[in-house]
Amino acid sequence: MAQPPVQLIWGCDPQRQLEVAWLRSLLSGFTLRESLATPGLSEQCLLPSVPRILVESGLLRLEHAPAPARLEQQREARAQRLARLAAAGSFTLVHLSDEEGFDADELYPMLPHGTVIWRNFPHPRFASAASVPHSFPIGPRAEFLNPGPLLPSSHRPLPWAFMGTLWGSGSRRLATALFLRSLPQGFFFGGSHFGLGLPLPQYQATLGQAVFALCPEGDRHLDTFRLYESLQMGCIPLLVDCGNQAAALLGPNCPIPVFACWHQALAYAQVHRTQMAQLDALQTKLQQWWRERRQALAAALQDCLYTPIAPSSRCSGSRQQPSLF
Repeated sequence: MAQPPVQLIWGCDPQRQLEVAWLRSLLSGFTLRESLATPGLSEQCLLPSVPRILVESGLLRLEHAPAPARLEQQREARAQRLARLAAAGSFTLVHLSDEEGFDADELYPMLPHGTVIWRNFPHPRFASAASVPHSFPIGPRAEFLNPGPLLPSSHRPLPWAFMGTLWGSGSRRLATALFLRSLPQGFFFGGSHFGLGLPLPQYQATLGQAVFALCPEGDRHLDTFRLYESLQMGCIPLLVDCGNQAAALLGPNCPIPVFACWHQALAYAQVHRTQMAQLDALQTKLQQWWRERRQALAAALQDCLYTPIAPSSRCSGSRQQPSLF
């Protein structure tokens, strides 16, 4: 059976987006026809009678102090893209947002009424907005999408691992200090600045050897590459949820261990690290849950793209839609 076509229009530079391979994997059930629409979008790029996905990025908002001229340039280019897309018919927005949603505050009011929105970094501010976006996880990077055979938890030599940037304060320093003191057999690497970490092959191999992966929040959010890359490599992620984000991010039936503080997470690891049968069972349960979540998300995307929906009940405006993540 032939795969249905979808036009994927990049309103940002895909070479700067770490989520590109993940997004393409979620759309692997389609025949993707990709177009680059930066800074504008020519009418000749639009394919007739094909569902369209516009990808926009909040990467500029992640800079410390983006120049007003650059923000205005982005706004004008977006306005041109949106006007041309709206004139050609409906489309779905995939928003690779910033963690706090500042980019969404500007972008969403520019969208045609009823536009379906899929965004990462779910934020409670948007739960009461006129358009309620679906959320999808930031996902793993390309190198982790097909990890191959995974070691069972009971065969992994490292009780835990953490590799990432350490900030002057916050949960990362507390988490790693606690685990290093009580379970020194784990693996720790703390970079002094963002991007100065282990070589990616070593990072990936270490996750493949670790039972637990410490997954503290990122700059402002639990939705991190580390979380999903740990799942892809067969780790059991340990999460501490101080801002009540876990339920919105992961859903109500997620088997990932979530704790109120890192002392509780450490106690859990200490008790369970020698219970081999239970660890293997939890690892299997996590892998099944994650596989089903990916399948459910891909199916929901396909439904939004190929199921006609009245403007008053589109995915972005209906509060009856289930939260997948």
